Amino acid sequence: MADDFFLMVHDDLSGRPRLSDRILGLGLAGALLCELAILRAIDVEDGELTTSTDREDGNTTTAGADEPSSLTSELVREVRGEQRLPVRDWLNYLAADAAERVAGRMAAEALVYRKTSRLKLLGVSDRWMPMDTTTAEWPAIDVKLKVHNGNAYTHHLVLFGLTRATGLRHPSLFEVQGRLEDPAALEKTLEPLDGTLPLRQLLAHTEAAVGSAVTSQRIG
Repeated sequence: MADDFFLMVHDDLSGRPRLSDRILGLGLAGALLCELAILRAIDVEDGELTTSTDREDGNTTTAGADEPSSLTSELVREVRGEQRLPVRDWLNYLAADAAERVAGRMAAEALVYRKTSRLKLLGVSDRWMPMDTTTAEWPAIDVKLKVHNGNAYTHHLVLFGLTRATGLRHPSLFEVQGRLEDPAALEKTLEPLDGTLPLRQLLAHTEAAVGSAVTSQRIG
């Protein structure tokens, strides 16, 4: 989930992010929490993040799901090591280094590599470049096709919701941009996410956190 969102946010040729560092961090934090929710490792109650009661044994793998990554396991331990905290607090906490943690996981899987900046003294940061541009392009194209054709499943819908939550504008999503901007169309598109998993709540909290961050940037 977070890996695909990372690829969607970064230009596949230049590695330049389409979002500010703060908004990128919040979007990736939301994606990471959605990963945990899909694994049923966490839940949301009264706006607070809790560990799911059916995962007390430490097993975060559900039937038919891939084995969790080391990053996922780290996050589960972090959540279980804290008292119940508001989702917003977790988003702000994870946002601080979400990009580096997700990029590190992707680098270990040979999906991206770090391109060292020659202008660090001028404040130009390193960039994470995709190992293969076709692979980097695919998540956005896949979301566009699935949403447009009406056969999107959870993975696509969460990425679509994160796109809305962060205000990401991706050229490959042009054909479904109207659904992102029309509240009624967006609600209908994301309706399949309604159910036992707290994905809609996590997306809403992410969008609220992004809204607050944007307001703070404007005031500052």
